Amino acid sequence: MPDDDAWGQGIDLWQMTDAPSIPDAIAALANGVIPRGLLRFASASARNADLTGDGAPVEGMVSWLVAEARLEIYHNGSWLAWPPIPVQTFQVSDAPYNQTQTTVDYSTSAWPRPQFVVPPSGRAYVTVSAAISNYNTSTSTIWAAWRATGTMGYTYSDLNKTGLSAQGVRVVGSKRHMLTGMTPGETITIVPQWNISSGNSSDATTAGGVLLVEPAP
Repeated sequence: MPDDDAWGQGIDLWQMTDAPSIPDAIAALANGVIPRGLLRFASASARNADLTGDGAPVEGMVSWLVAEARLEIYHNGSWLAWPPIPVQTFQVSDAPYNQTQTTVDYSTSAWPRPQFVVPPSGRAYVTVSAAISNYNTSTSTIWAAWRATGTMGYTYSDLNKTGLSAQGVRVVGSKRHMLTGMTPGETITIVPQWNISSGNSSDATTAGGVLLVEPAP
């Protein structure tokens, strides 16, 4: 009977004591080796059309997509880009500052929301950068922050950990935070937010806002 390979990959190798059958020996070797190699496809859609039935993708399978020029690994039921691809969005317009002492989401037109697919590590860095100010009083504050929401139920919101803030002055800076505990393959949306303690659009300003997401290997 066929013997397993010496590297523990579960590939059946024909033995001299087996019944002669070149086609069976070739098929066994091909079925063992091909799924463990680097599979090449014209595009993601071509791959999805080809890998069905008995040839469905399995955990750890690796593919190269020619059209997308991207390497992907099959993990937890999803194809994940490798290495993970950073994404970023840029602030288009300022907030209305028509609420105080509450954290409010930017509209999607004012600041688009970056999305990413969680890598196998379940982690990602999120950085918010901006020039912010609130001159209503010497103690008035302003925050440029974000929250996270996922398609599989993941949520994260903590103003003190995600927010860049200023009090009575103008601050230009960045703040980086690591999200953890996400499910690999889940799609996460980062929602930019603002918060002011007092004042209005005549006193508060956020300019040049950037949200950068770096999925962690």
